[in-house]
Amino acid sequence: MSPRPDVADHPPRILIVDDERPNRELLKVMLTPEGFLPLTAASGEDALAMVAQQPPDLILLDIMMPGMDGYQVAAKLKGDLSTRNIPVIMVTALDDRNARMLGLSAGAEDFLTKPVDRAELCVRVRNLLRLKAFGDYHDKYSQMLEGEVVSRTAVLAERTKQAAVLTEQAALLDLAQDAIVVRDMDDRILFWSRGAEVLYGWLSREAIGRRTGELLRTEFSESAEKIEATLLRQGQWEGEAIHHKRDDTRVIVASRWALQRDAADAPRRVLTINNDITDRKRGDAERRLLTERLSLATAVAKIGVWEWDLASNTLTWDATMFDIYGLPPMVPMPFARWSAAIHPDDLPAVEATLQRAIHEKGQAAADFRVVLADGSFRRVSAVERVILDERGNVSRVIGVDMDVTERKEAAEALEQSRQAQIQFKDAFLSHVSHELRSPLTAIKQFSSILLSGVAGELNKEQHEYQQIVQRNIGQLQAMIDDLLEVTRLETGKLTVEPDRVSISDAVTDALDTLRGTARGKGITLSGDVPADLPLAYADQTRLRQILIILLDNAIKFTPDGGSVAIRARLLQQERSCLLLEVSDTGDGISPEVGERIFERLYQVSEPGTASRKGLGLGLYICKELVTRQGGRIWVESQPEKGSIFSFTLPVYSPKEPVRS
Repeated sequence: MSPRPDVADHPPRILIVDDERPNRELLKVMLTPEGFLPLTAASGEDALAMVAQQPPDLILLDIMMPGMDGYQVAAKLKGDLSTRNIPVIMVTALDDRNARMLGLSAGAEDFLTKPVDRAELCVRVRNLLRLKAFGDYHDKYSQMLEGEVVSRTAVLAERTKQAAVLTEQAALLDLAQDAIVVRDMDDRILFWSRGAEVLYGWLSREAIGRRTGELLRTEFSESAEKIEATLLRQGQWEGEAIHHKRDDTRVIVASRWALQRDAADAPRRVLTINNDITDRKRGDAERRLLTERLSLATAVAKIGVWEWDLASNTLTWDATMFDIYGLPPMVPMPFARWSAAIHPDDLPAVEATLQRAIHEKGQAAADFRVVLADGSFRRVSAVERVILDERGNVSRVIGVDMDVTERKEAAEALEQSRQAQIQFKDAFLSHVSHELRSPLTAIKQFSSILLSGVAGELNKEQHEYQQIVQRNIGQLQAMIDDLLEVTRLETGKLTVEPDRVSISDAVTDALDTLRGTARGKGITLSGDVPADLPLAYADQTRLRQILIILLDNAIKFTPDGGSVAIRARLLQQERSCLLLEVSDTGDGISPEVGERIFERLYQVSEPGTASRKGLGLGLYICKELVTRQGGRIWVESQPEKGSIFSFTLPVYSPKEPVRS
């Protein structure tokens, strides 16, 4: 089945992104009969790879997917200039306002809830493809129109220059370029100008003596009787007509007729001057079409266009402006009526922005609220630019107003949801801190008493069991500490107080802390810190925390009998930074894992790697702590060849403040 002509000249490529195969197949079955070309991806990562290779015309995107969810995929697409114009329709089982707000905030153009109705799906896909096609046409036409304006301006300037030196004879010769025809009252041609030869394709010797109807097939907007009556009564007639040339090509002409009479005042000859206005009429039609399409686009996008004439202090608005402000059409719009519609608290800033644009002879932007008749508000984002007269003075200001109410409300709802989530997590983790740490401390203490033999000697098997209990208590304590640390990071309660720090002391302290753990696995720990290494400008407690997390991870992921090392040095290419590296001889990680390993709650799950037995927060905490101290962190690794975790810190300078 051929593609529908109102969608595209080629089958539009629709990318279906869903982790469930039956869902992908169902959407393919719905789209294929309509002339679309469905493509499928089973994950967000696969979809981005396919888009990078060949962008589709539209994307149907599921939300709940493992790995990257639909919100993340949409945000990544809309954040890239090369893919931001691809329409995205969220297709999901989530049917609540918050899900829609999140989808719209991520950049999706539309939202469909499963199960999807086939007719509704096809209509929405087709409408979005039309809007996208219009956007492409508008960009190309704007470029063409700009080039045409430049070209015609140059021609006009040249003609103006030549006009200053034209003589009367040259002006008459220029007139001879028109298609001039003189005929008698029997419609026989008496004179056929060179311009008529060029326009119609008939030579003068072929035309003289023949009737005009034998050479030209003519279509008038008025009847022949009416034209003849006007000519006899007024002696002249002007209008437009369609002439068919010798090769039957249609041309639109502006025609002027003049009746000549003899001494007895009897009609004798008719002089006709015709000018080809085909290109001008075609241009007028294209401009009308462009204007209509622009009006449709601005109405759909809720973008109003306005112009302010400073001399009369009045505004000219398009229809969308009146819709945005909820006002009846007024021509012209008084400036005072417009300013009265703006919220009183926002009006001074808006007027100041306009005056600044006028003073600087440039452009400006402002966001403000519009008060409607019922007392409700609309959020408006405006951009304005001044127009200068021939003396370089500001004569007009033009601009656009965009109704961003829904977008602002979506952003505010998203922010409120985010704040609510942060407050919930803060309260929950505080509860964890108070309610779990106390019983955990009691368990740890009584377990220690049992291990020490104070409550009675344990046999060998009981002693081993208690050691297992102790290790798991330590692991649970570390998880709780990580959760609380992340909460302090996200709520801004974690403090970083940089000062002069000795890298050598920090490395020695970290190695001593974990030496016992390494010894239990037969792992060798070592440190390499030059004696002349400069001091770092960092928080000593946070630096120790970073090193311990990296060392602990390295020991966990290194097989028994391996080695872990810390190395510090001054960066040669950037002498204001210190580089610290924690390397191991463990299993290593793949490049794909290396890109995500610093994400919150991410855990390595590759075959052959040791189990983290945690929440996947340690490296996330490391990244946040390094970044807040002015550094950066990364990993270099290859499977079965170990890993090197590197991070930088600034070198202490005497100009840096020192805590007393």
